[in-house]
Amino acid sequence: MSKERISELQEMLFNLERKIKPLEWDSSRNQINEFKKKTLEALRAEHSTFSEELTGLENSE
Repeated sequence: MSKERISELQEMLFNLERKIKPLEWDSSRNQINEFKKKTLEALRAEHSTFSEELTGLENSE
């Protein structure tokens, strides 16, 4: 089960990073609106949560 979960988390993190990068680029150039800022914050929080879970699973093996 944990091998499957690790693979799933890695894929979800990859997809999140693909969504985060353009928003960070816009933000760094002050070309981001309030909705996208909130979306970026939510995506970063989700990424952090998944990263912590992945680290925990990898350390437990």
